[in-house]
Amino acid sequence: MILVGVDAGGTSTISIAYTCEGKFIGIGESGPGNFHNVGLENAVNNIRDAIYRSTKGLKPDVACIGLAGLDSKYDYEVLSSALKDLAKDTIIEHDSFISLYAETRGKPGIIIISGTGSVVMGYDGKRRLRVGGAGWLLSDEGSAYWIGRKALRLLVKMLDGREEKTLLADLILQKLSASGLDDLIKWAYHVGHKIEEIASLAQIVDIAANKGDKKAQELFYLAAKKISNDVIYISKKLGIKTAYMSGGMFSSKLFKSYVVDLLKKEGIIALDKKKSPEFGALLIAFDKAGCINEPEEPHLHS
Repeated sequence: MILVGVDAGGTSTISIAYTCEGKFIGIGESGPGNFHNVGLENAVNNIRDAIYRSTKGLKPDVACIGLAGLDSKYDYEVLSSALKDLAKDTIIEHDSFISLYAETRGKPGIIIISGTGSVVMGYDGKRRLRVGGAGWLLSDEGSAYWIGRKALRLLVKMLDGREEKTLLADLILQKLSASGLDDLIKWAYHVGHKIEEIASLAQIVDIAANKGDKKAQELFYLAAKKISNDVIYISKKLGIKTAYMSGGMFSSKLFKSYVVDLLKKEGIIALDKKKSPEFGALLIAFDKAGCINEPEEPHLHS
């Protein structure tokens, strides 16, 4: 019996395959699996490629696929239909749930994901509660995109004189190869830009904050406050006091320290996520198949 765990993310898809006895078969990697970003056909093809690379071309008996972009009942219906034939038995899950499952093995916990977008998911062993994760237009508070958009709006105020110009303004203009407001407007509306480009400005805010820019520090604190409030809400609803931090924003020591401190005040312990999301999906596949030999996570990528 071949079991597969898949993390179909916004930038890449990773699949790991094992036998029911817990023997490692292989790992496969391909392009993005978020159909909102790359279209359904491309996402399904990328997921299929990753799975079959990991299984050496064999159809898996059970595949659990954790998906970025699985944000509504509509998404679930579309993806269930599109992915059902990739294995004899296909399970689809939200990517935040497989990430949490990897850490807790199904026991209570909260996962905080803050990368390009953001989502907070809590699970008490029976109930799931998810907040955010409705995409850049509708939610994603405390994410890199949210910070980048806030930084751009602050930059406009600095350029037209409503706010005092700080180092942050100079760094963003340099990053965008812009000399002033006209260039910024051209970049935003005429040249066209990607969500990832706005999200990448969070790195510029981090640089400015670490150089003592008060406006940049305030932006990071506000972002940390937003996402921490989501965690506190779930903690109170489900009675959980342990959270795991995941995503690119937590590579910022300043942002991470703000989140850890804000949660600590509410009696919530924030820990680094250590296991890969695809391993959580694999554990779910093992549970579904009734396989009792616990697999060990392969250390093939960071």
